[in-house]
Amino acid sequence: MTRNKEQYPLFVDLDGTLIYTDLLFEVCIKFLKQNPFCIFLLISWLIKGKANLKQKLAERVDINAATLPYNQGFLGFLKEQHEQGRKLYLATASHQIYADAIAEYLGIFDGVLATSATFNMKGENKLKHCLEVSPNFAYAGNETFDFCIFAKADESFLVNPTAGALRLSKKHPVTRVFETNVNKPKIILKAMRVHQWLKNMLIFVPVFVSSLYLEPAVWGDAIVGFLLFSLLASATYLLNDLLDIEADRSHPRKCLRPIPSGMLSIKHAVLLAMGLFLVTLVGALLFTNLAFQLSILAYLVLTLLYTFVLKAYVIADVISLASLFTIRIIAGAMVIGVILSFWLLAFSMFTFFSLALVKRCAELKLLSKVNKDKATGRDYQVDDYYLMQSFGVTSAFISLLLMAFYVQVSMAGEDYSTPVLLWATLPAFAYWFLRMWLKTNRGEMHDDPIVFSMKNKGSLVTIGFILVITLLAKLI
Repeated sequence: MTRNKEQYPLFVDLDGTLIYTDLLFEVCIKFLKQNPFCIFLLISWLIKGKANLKQKLAERVDINAATLPYNQGFLGFLKEQHEQGRKLYLATASHQIYADAIAEYLGIFDGVLATSATFNMKGENKLKHCLEVSPNFAYAGNETFDFCIFAKADESFLVNPTAGALRLSKKHPVTRVFETNVNKPKIILKAMRVHQWLKNMLIFVPVFVSSLYLEPAVWGDAIVGFLLFSLLASATYLLNDLLDIEADRSHPRKCLRPIPSGMLSIKHAVLLAMGLFLVTLVGALLFTNLAFQLSILAYLVLTLLYTFVLKAYVIADVISLASLFTIRIIAGAMVIGVILSFWLLAFSMFTFFSLALVKRCAELKLLSKVNKDKATGRDYQVDDYYLMQSFGVTSAFISLLLMAFYVQVSMAGEDYSTPVLLWATLPAFAYWFLRMWLKTNRGEMHDDPIVFSMKNKGSLVTIGFILVITLLAKLI
């Protein structure tokens, strides 16, 4: 009697199929986050074989099965098959410890085939173990090497296929394709956070406040500086998202970012980050301005310190963020060869300290809404909100005071034709600061106050007014 196909056990691949990520890459990054120099330890484990590498990592790194980016469309299909009585097996090259945790969390698998300390469950090895369970079976995978298993399977499901696997399926048809439609260019640009390049417009501040704003060569240098900083910032954003992947998955909004959601693979994110770092390095070396090169180096060093160390410490992280913004303004001065006034630098530091606190307070406000009492991966508690708010509002008022001093000093200088007009910027700055904090207190603030300012009509009008008044003070 011929057995019904629906009764064949279905073996399901994990990485890239059931979940949108690769656990090996993920646990490697989590391990390296503890100490980047452990990369030499990873190499020594890999030399002894992939099974050994996975075993060592499984002994040292945990995963949270509940927050992994599951392929919900395909998972729905598996749940239907399970409800219909079909036997399901998780068959994965990931380590047995991780596979068991995922199988227990989902509760739909009848068994698990996974990598052990001496055996890597992949390709022909996986096929051998599938056949030992049942000579007739169905299989779901996503890579080209899964086709050696498809060839022996009674049913084959190609899920979230790679480009190579999709091409191969044209020659070797499969039973069904579960394809995830993703706009790759859009995903890459989103991961690079191109919208955050607006922050690098700070490089142009020294151009506006100097007497060189009418010289085309100055604008050319500033534009080159802007592009290099933007590429470097994108590289550091990718690195930050890679290291924060688990914490971001627990966040209501950050979980939708390309890397934590699995829409951009860890492998591709690493390659993209390395490429951006390389382009920035070559560009900075070709741009023979030592002071600007040093400012780029300072930005990179502080970013790495923030990513690996400082972000975990309360207050130190917001001071670091404020410093990174101020470095952009310093870099703008270095690239055009001018010296910034003490008042402008102090104003910048206190302004961005206040905005960094807006960012943290907005996150704490969001956590309180979802009944969480502590930020994941950061030393902040929801109860810290009102103290942090007082720090931020105080810093905003100090910024206004420093701006007043800057305007007063400008009255006796030659940088502005009509410096008295600058007094009109003070109420505008006051309105902008207080409105930002009001929005934060109401829980209406975006995770990033700069992005909020670029999308909010009131903020855009205020910033536009400040720029117009500054230009008029220069030109009239």
